[in-house]
Amino acid sequence: MLSFLFPKRCLLCHAFQAASPPKAGLDGLCAGCADDLRRLYSDAVSVCPLCALPSAAGAVCGACQKQLPPHEGLWASLAYRAPLVQMVHQWKHLGDSAMLRPLAALMAGNPPPWLNEAGIDTLLAMPLSRERRLFRGFNQSGELAAALGGRFRLLVAAQDAVSRRHRPPQSTLPRDERRRNVRGIFQAAPSELAGKKVLLIDDVMTTGASVAELGRSLRRAGAAAVFVWILARNQ
Repeated sequence: MLSFLFPKRCLLCHAFQAASPPKAGLDGLCAGCADDLRRLYSDAVSVCPLCALPSAAGAVCGACQKQLPPHEGLWASLAYRAPLVQMVHQWKHLGDSAMLRPLAALMAGNPPPWLNEAGIDTLLAMPLSRERRLFRGFNQSGELAAALGGRFRLLVAAQDAVSRRHRPPQSTLPRDERRRNVRGIFQAAPSELAGKKVLLIDDVMTTGASVAELGRSLRRAGAAAVFVWILARNQ
């Protein structure tokens, strides 16, 4: 009755939603906006399985063949384009917590094709430095990891399993400086991750410098294997 008297508005287009939303919708989004977002879903046959950039027939791309990354597989659920860009900005930089549930649902709706066979032991959120976490108030990757862990019944590693030194945000730097900025930035605790197959969760990937550096740190800490699942790939 209350939903009839006070119908909800879609988080994106702000149109009123029906009292009983259609199954095609996502939590907080109308069916039309949900359809627009699902059109951004990645397809395993058209992207490289190690960097999620376009690749014919889903083959390992030339760049990854020349320099293999430290992870066994990398999957981006969506392409980083509108309207997803606006959702992530509103959540990550403006603190709109209502965006978490539809974003997590989008990831869960297009999981890595290898997820069931990888034998994942634990999820690990891309860590933030203490200073960045205090400034933002939350770790967006940690919130995604918690939501996905509950959905797929996977353990989530403790927040202090990996520490991160404070450096300028990657998004503020030119592409050629991002690798230098993250060099030696992570310190993984071997007792937490040794011998485990770790699935790293992150929100948006552009150059992949942070993911690669963290992957190397995890392997040095004794991780048996590293996989990566990100919300979106910025091409």
